[in-house]
Amino acid sequence: MVKKRTAVKVLAVLACLPLLMGCGRKEKQQALAKAEAAEAQLSVVKAALTKTQAQATSLKEELEAAKGARDELEQQVKKLTGERDNATAQTQGGQDTIKKLTNQLGGTTEKATALQNQIGALEKTIGEQRAAAAQQQATIAQLQKTIEELKKAPAPAPSVPEPNAVAPAQP
Repeated sequence: MVKKRTAVKVLAVLACLPLLMGCGRKEKQQALAKAEAAEAQLSVVKAALTKTQAQATSLKEELEAAKGARDELEQQVKKLTGERDNATAQTQGGQDTIKKLTNQLGGTTEKATALQNQIGALEKTIGEQRAAAAQQQATIAQLQKTIEELKKAPAPAPSVPEPNAVAPAQP
C-alpha cells in the first residue's frame, strides 16, 4: 500500500516536470531534485517489490511442498488405518477362537471329570469282582480239597434199608 503511494507520488512529480521546466532555474533544480528523490524511492520500491515477489515465489514453493507432504501423510494415514482395521479384525477373530476353545475346554473338562468318576466306579466294581472271584477261588480250592479227601477216605458200608421204608426215587 505504501509502495503504491510512493509510486503515485513519483509519477505525479514526473508528470509535473514539463510544467516546471518552464519555471526558473532554482525551481527547475528543485523539481529535478524531487524527481531524483522520486526515482530513488522508485528504485527502492522496485527492489522491495522484487524481494517480495521472490519471497512470494519461495512461499508458493514451500506451500506446494507442504501440500505434497500432506498428501503423502494422508496416504500413510489411510494405509495405517487399513492395517489397524485388519489387525482389529484379526484380534477379534482370535478372541472369538479363544472363547470357542475355552467353551470347548470347559465342556471337555466336565466330560473328563465325569469319565474319571465313571472310571473310579468301574475300578471299584472291578475290585469287588476280583475280591468275589478270589473268594470263589478259595471256595473252589476248599471244595476240591474236600473232594480229594472224600476220594481217599474208605467208602462207608452200605446200609440195609428197612423193610417198611420206601426207597428214594431215582432221577
